[in-house]
Amino acid sequence: MNSTSADDPIRVTVKLGTELRAKVPQFEGGEGQVELPPGASVRDLMAQLGIPEGEVNLIYRDFKPVVPEAELEDGSRVALFPPNFIHFSQFYLKRGE
Repeated sequence: MNSTSADDPIRVTVKLGTELRAKVPQFEGGEGQVELPPGASVRDLMAQLGIPEGEVNLIYRDFKPVVPEAELEDGSRVALFPPNFIHFSQFYLKRGE
């Protein structure tokens, strides 16, 4: 019987955009999994991957935009994009101005 404890690490799937991929070469195609302690934040994840916060412009957790302080849960999906990445929603917002 498998039992989990509150001290068990959480596993998070991470997708990296463009040049952030070079910072984590062990991620094939810019995607991989990371184990973190319970209660870890996106900021903790970035630190573990060696990605400085200033090199990330957009953060998504489970397909929704979040801030670096956002807490992660077991099974969370996180996408990190650099400042030169323009998300399609930013493109359309700028066109409408």
